[in-house]
Amino acid sequence: MDANEDFARTVALLRALDLYERRYEADTAFIAIVAPALALSLPIGVLPPLLLRDGDDPTED
Repeated sequence: MDANEDFARTVALLRALDLYERRYEADTAFIAIVAPALALSLPIGVLPPLLLRDGDDPTED
């Protein structure tokens, strides 16, 4: 499997997870664990950086 095929498969899994999350009976604990794991398998720069939860973002002026 080449890198492009791996990337496409990961994106397809993230889309499927998004659809699953929108269902009424979605297991939120499963989503909270799987989504970040899938996102980490994407190449750097594909997703925007996450904001810090405490509001103390060192890049903001």
